[in-house]
Amino acid sequence: MNIIAPVLAIAGIGFLLEIRGIGFHSETLTRLSMLIGTPSLVFSSLTSTALPDDSLGRILAISSAAFLVAGALAMAALLVLRLNWRTFLSPLSIPNAGNAGLPIVFFAFAEPGLAIGAAFYFVATLVQYTVVPAVVTGDPGIQKLLGLPLVWAVVAVLLFRITDLPVPAVVADVTALLGGIMIPVMLILLGSALARLKVDDIGTSTLLAGVRLAVGIATGLMLITVFNLEGVEAGAIFLLSAMPSALITYVIAEHYGRDPERVAGLVVSSTVLNFACLPLLIIAAIRIAGL
Repeated sequence: MNIIAPVLAIAGIGFLLEIRGIGFHSETLTRLSMLIGTPSLVFSSLTSTALPDDSLGRILAISSAAFLVAGALAMAALLVLRLNWRTFLSPLSIPNAGNAGLPIVFFAFAEPGLAIGAAFYFVATLVQYTVVPAVVTGDPGIQKLLGLPLVWAVVAVLLFRITDLPVPAVVADVTALLGGIMIPVMLILLGSALARLKVDDIGTSTLLAGVRLAVGIATGLMLITVFNLEGVEAGAIFLLSAMPSALITYVIAEHYGRDPERVAGLVVSSTVLNFACLPLLIIAAIRIAGL
């Protein structure tokens, strides 16, 4: 409950504000998150973490493998169910590593978990802005990456790590303060978005929510086995892989007109199911981590 209660409470604030019409401009918060909060959090986490360079590279490689494995499992499920893969492959494959994943691994495993979550989230962002548009429309969004502050934040992290230069104290303090806004902002946005989305075709949405959870759990366990993960590394990767469908998949489906109502239904159903199972997922992750 100490892990789950803060997550539900802050997301609940966003949900209640949205349904009561006490609005905040969610687009502004999203821009604040993407342009300032996210790159600051990633830079601060990955430069201050005790993870050595080889472990950081390992986490990035494991995160990349997570999306390949989840994509393969999701595609197999869609072929069996005979559903449109261009519509459902992305929400079934990509976990909500930002709004849900980062707060949960932080509350579960503190700073070490947050560093792993930041690396995982970076890979998720790359996938969201390249692979997802390619799946939905056949047109990858590679050019957009160069305009993302997150990408340049990771470039800066690599430069500091490769050169062994210390991060100036003022830079470390500023990015730590700005990165600190990310977890509450992400959870408020999650609650607000869930209040706006509607469940369409509840039967299919519920079925696919179960598929998303199964794909996430299977992916996490496979990664732990194949890469011989242990400790916080294993627990955090398991939790991140098991998160519900990413909200960004609905935004992209709406932008390109790829059955956004059905994707919204999957995102809502997946989030509700995942949060219902969250106590068990956290217990499993803590036991996997050996804590």
